[in-house]
Amino acid sequence: MYRMKQFSAMTGMTQSKIRFYEKHGLVLSDRMENGYRVFTPEDAFRANAFRVLLQHGFSINEAIAMLDKKQDTPDFRKALENQRQRMERERDLLNYRLKRIQTTLEFVSSENELNFKVVEGPSQLYINASHGRDFSVSEGNAKVLAEYYELLGVTSCARIIRRNDLLDKGSTVNPDYVNTIAAKEEHYLSDYSRARVKRLDLGTCVRFGRKVTREGSVKKKTFDGLFAYLEEHGLEIRDDILLLPSFLNLDGEGSDIEVLYVPVRKA
Repeated sequence: MYRMKQFSAMTGMTQSKIRFYEKHGLVLSDRMENGYRVFTPEDAFRANAFRVLLQHGFSINEAIAMLDKKQDTPDFRKALENQRQRMERERDLLNYRLKRIQTTLEFVSSENELNFKVVEGPSQLYINASHGRDFSVSEGNAKVLAEYYELLGVTSCARIIRRNDLLDKGSTVNPDYVNTIAAKEEHYLSDYSRARVKRLDLGTCVRFGRKVTREGSVKKKTFDGLFAYLEEHGLEIRDDILLLPSFLNLDGEGSDIEVLYVPVRKA
C-alpha cells in the first residue's frame, strides 16, 4: 500500500489530479487508522489505462465508460474505430490549416502583390451570411453557418462580388459575405448542410492576390490592375468573383490579405 505522496511519484500525477480520479471512481483509495489515504499498484495501472484513453482522444466520460469494457467485444472495437475516424478528421483539418498558413506566409513574403495567373478555380459550396450589408439571412442559415465555422481551415470566410455589381457604373461594390468550402471536400458536410448550400463553379479564372484595407477593397479603383490585365490578354469577366481573405486585419491597421478568383472568357 502506498500513501498519497508515494502514489503521486509512481504515477506522475499531482495530488489534486489523484483526488479528481478518486472522485470519479478511477482509483479506489483506502484509509489507514490515522486517516491517510493509501493506494495499490492496481490503482496506478487503472489510472494509467485511463490516461492512455485520454491521449487517444476519448473524452473523460468516454474513457471512464471504456475502462471496464472487455476489449474483445464488438462495442470496444467500434469505439476504437469511431475514435480513429475522428482523429483522422482532426488530422486532415490540421493539415488544411497548416497549408493555409504556408500560403499566407508565401504571399506576405512576395514582393509582387498583383501576381495575376490564369488557373482552374475550384468549384465552391457556400452559404450566405449576408446579402450585401444585410446580415438578416444569417438567422435562417444559422445551423449551416455554425457547421462551416467548426470546419474553418477547410472552410473559409469569404465574399462574393457579383459580376454585374463590379461592371456597373458605380464607384463601389457591395459583396455578399459567405462561408465556403471547395466542392471536392463536401464529404465534411452533413446531409443537412449539403441540401442547403449554393454552388459556384469558377472554371477558368484569373487569380491574383492583394493587400488592401477593408474600406478600400470595395472601391472599384482597386480593381484597375485587374481590368488592365484582362484588356492586355483579351479576356472578360464571365461570372461572379470569389474573394478569399487569408487573414483579416493582419497588420493591425485594417488591411486584409486577399486572394481573388475572377471567372473569365475570351473577349
